Amino acid sequence: RAFPALVDEGSTVGVRLHATADDQERAHRTGVRRLVQLGVPSPLTYVQEHLTHAEKLTLAASPYRSTAALIDDALRAVIDAELDTAAEPDVSGGPPFTRAAFESLRDRVNAGLPDRMFQVVGTCASVLAAARDADVAIGRASSLALMAPLADAREQLGRLVFDGFIARTGLERLPRLTTYVRGITHRVERLADDVGRDRIRMAEQQEATTLYTRAGGTLPLAADARPDLVAVRWMLEELRISLFAQPLGAHGPISVQRIRKALAR
Repeated sequence: RAFPALVDEGSTVGVRLHATADDQERAHRTGVRRLVQLGVPSPLTYVQEHLTHAEKLTLAASPYRSTAALIDDALRAVIDAELDTAAEPDVSGGPPFTRAAFESLRDRVNAGLPDRMFQVVGTCASVLAAARDADVAIGRASSLALMAPLADAREQLGRLVFDGFIARTGLERLPRLTTYVRGITHRVERLADDVGRDRIRMAEQQEATTLYTRAGGTLPLAADARPDLVAVRWMLEELRISLFAQPLGAHGPISVQRIRKALAR
């Protein structure tokens, strides 16, 4: 017995058999996403023509190999959002397995795509600008006494902003990413005021991170992570806001104990 699925082959899509239904669903989702990308007009030219000079400079300094690669990842995020909120899911659940369901998905993605992409890329520019500020702040604060917290801050920044961060973060959480990155700058600029207090808070953060990784979570988040691990991954960032950048405001009550409970469900 085998389970057929579309598979992403880069510039094409193929069909392969898989041993389990779980393997089928993971592969089919990425295959459907690629097929949608191949089936809608590229928004690259429109977005590039409407970027401000400052946005172009910001995007050019991103971890992506090119602005085109960044926009391609933004398109994947748009498609993923439609896959997660399908108006009429296929009868088998998850990504579409019928032509009609696929065409419905493609049409939803294509509706107003240039304007939607421009909005996503604008949000990304804000994230990247905040990341640049955080990187500068870390560089300025460099000292032997602050090595551990600065290394932690730089590691956090690399786990938030990397090649592929847009689709991996998802459209729902992407605006919040700017706050997480600004939280790094807030922490670093106040490190010298009380290094001991920061060390205590960092130990609390590391405890929560260890709980997450022992449960199978990864940083950055794996593309096929379980929903419970996705939720906890972003709880870790809210915990960082509550510990190191309280004025920015965490979303809801957050603690190591709440993270422990979320992983135990």
